[in-house]
Amino acid sequence: MKRFKPQTALRGAVMATLLSLGCGPTAELKEPEPLATQDQRSAYWPRYCAFVDRHHLLECVEFNQSPQVPYDAVFSRLGGICGTDMTCRFQPIMMSVAVPEENATHAEMVTWLDGQQNVLAFLKNNNKSADTLKVTLEGMRDSTRGLVRAQERELAAVSNRIKTMIDSAESTVKAKAREYGDPVVVEEAEVKAGMVRVEATVSRARAELDVLVPEVVALANRFAAFKATEAATTASLRTLAAQGSAANLQGLVTVQLDAVALSHQESGAASALAMDAVRLRMQLGRIQEDYVASLLNDKAFIAQRGLVMGDLVDGEMEMLGGIEGYCDSRRRKVLTAVDRLLEGMKQRRDALISLEADAATRQATADAAFLTASQRFLDDVTARSLQLWKVAPKSAVLKLSFMSEKFDQMESYLQFEPACAPPAAGQRSWRETGCVAMRRDFSRVRTWMTSTLPGTLRLNVAMMRNAGTVPAAMLLEVEAKLAAGQLKDAATVHDAALRKSDGL
Repeated sequence: MKRFKPQTALRGAVMATLLSLGCGPTAELKEPEPLATQDQRSAYWPRYCAFVDRHHLLECVEFNQSPQVPYDAVFSRLGGICGTDMTCRFQPIMMSVAVPEENATHAEMVTWLDGQQNVLAFLKNNNKSADTLKVTLEGMRDSTRGLVRAQERELAAVSNRIKTMIDSAESTVKAKAREYGDPVVVEEAEVKAGMVRVEATVSRARAELDVLVPEVVALANRFAAFKATEAATTASLRTLAAQGSAANLQGLVTVQLDAVALSHQESGAASALAMDAVRLRMQLGRIQEDYVASLLNDKAFIAQRGLVMGDLVDGEMEMLGGIEGYCDSRRRKVLTAVDRLLEGMKQRRDALISLEADAATRQATADAAFLTASQRFLDDVTARSLQLWKVAPKSAVLKLSFMSEKFDQMESYLQFEPACAPPAAGQRSWRETGCVAMRRDFSRVRTWMTSTLPGTLRLNVAMMRNAGTVPAAMLLEVEAKLAAGQLKDAATVHDAALRKSDGL
């Protein structure tokens, strides 16, 4: 088997051969037919439209008006048709922008895309229903796909004409070579043409990989630094366990809060690394897929010459998968360890109160510790609750919320739920003042994690797919992890997709 080695100056040699043999453009090569000209089609007439399929309602206005005008017109007509039937009256209204023709100019495409953004901004800024936003996005997706397919047909036609010209030139080279009656000359021409094609495919893939090399190296360095802190994290957990075992009633509060803070810090660091690993893995996978698909065009030539092309990104993909696995495993171990620490400290507090010298001392000690611990815990709960419901940061381009860090905050908050169970009759807990507020949040947090988060991720995936700036494989992975109930992983891949849309 021969291993492929990039050949240099091959393309120049082939062109020199063509010229020396008189194989420039000749009368035998048909001139490509021109694409549609401006006078062969009507001018683009941009309009905003609102449509309800069920009642065949359609309203359109000129582009210099607001999308609200056709929306309000259709909504008003629905009121006259539906009367008091609220389901009918508030059914989804699909908004759209008139689609340019297949051979639209760049300016017309920009106008059309700007119109779509104006429609989406109108729906979101005016709090229109999620169903209306959904059917509008689906309509935009379908119209975008149709236009892209039309553009692809035109590009394919041009590519076919170019391929015909190249094939004709290659055939001429071979024919001239055969005139010499030397099979070695014929084979050399075929090999040169094939090697030029293969070298171009490899060069394109290498150029795309070179762009990602600095990011992969930077991530590997960050991961090495994070992995080096594992011993320190383990030591911190042991220190917290020792402090909890020796702490008095007041000291236990500090140790408990430090344990939860360590858990949140570890989760955030691991999530950030995993998110970047997912993003880079998807980008490398796309480059490899494009590379393999391009080589299929020369499959017979590669097999005939015994070339071994290899996998361009095998090592990098394995490394990134290892980073994801390590981060997930370490995050879960720390969360489990902190949960056990908190449960152990709860048991120690109960034991300390019961071991006081006499009833009076026990009561005085318990009351003092109770007041101090209750106030500190309430202050911490208040700060956590305020942070919990703050609006999450948004991406720069699509203005969609990052969800992974918010998931970590919600998950960390729910760690307090077992400790905040209502005290038994006749008993009291220093956590109760803070836990009263937390119990109101627990149900909201669970609703956020089981309903709000999946719904937001699905809607954001639809908007990213409509924008067309994120690899389809990343969006499919978000949907697959959502279907499997892996919310944290889904949020991590979702945030990686958003960073990709921001060009990061």
